[in-house]
Amino acid sequence: MKKSGFSASKKMLRKITAEIEASFEDANRENAEMIVDLAKVLIPERSGASRAVIRNMPGPDGSQLIDFGPKAKVIEGDRGPRPFVNPALAGTKKKRAARSRKAIRDAIKAVK
Repeated sequence: MKKSGFSASKKMLRKITAEIEASFEDANRENAEMIVDLAKVLIPERSGASRAVIRNMPGPDGSQLIDFGPKAKVIEGDRGPRPFVNPALAGTKKKRAARSRKAIRDAIKAVK
């Protein structure tokens, strides 16, 4: 389905239902959980205190806020600083993009 122009796009956006928004929220939540899981694996702490602080919280509009804790970005490991936030983001980038594209594709099919 090819749409061009603002009015055609606006008309299609009006057809977005609560079910479609829920599927977008699900995709966002799954993406955030995937980042949190990988960050917990990559963090170099052995005690688990910093690992337990990493979590995601749902926002009021279907967004997700990921809290990496007070020692975000880099924690000193055995052999120097070891980053865990950016590698977690980079490692999940393709999968997160594919999940978001699938949610958009399914929404367009539902609107047709």
